[in-house]
Amino acid sequence: LFTIFWVLAVVTNLYAADFPQGTYTSGEYTIVFADKGQFRVSAGEELVVEGEYTVKEEQLTLTDKRGRLACMGEGMETATYGWKYEGELLTLSKVEDRCTGRSAGLTAGPWKRKK
Repeated sequence: LFTIFWVLAVVTNLYAADFPQGTYTSGEYTIVFADKGQFRVSAGEELVVEGEYTVKEEQLTLTDKRGRLACMGEGMETATYGWKYEGELLTLSKVEDRCTGRSAGLTAGPWKRKK
């Protein structure tokens, strides 16, 4: 039984380790997935959302904490997206998100990784 839990823990951590942290752009927006589970979204030079993220397998969970465009209504702070990374492009697909503005922005097109 211990072996099964250990294998599951290792596999889960491999998916999290595979999530491509870094800086991405889409249109006028830039999103940074930093280490320690922090993310920031900017429109041009203006920081518009700050929050926290976690990765479990192929799902990305975002929780907005502050910012002019942060989703802060009751039950709207946290959202879950599927993620796929290919050829320097990060594509997000909505799994669950009650904030239409965030989901429209995150899924409008692929996010290109900045080098």
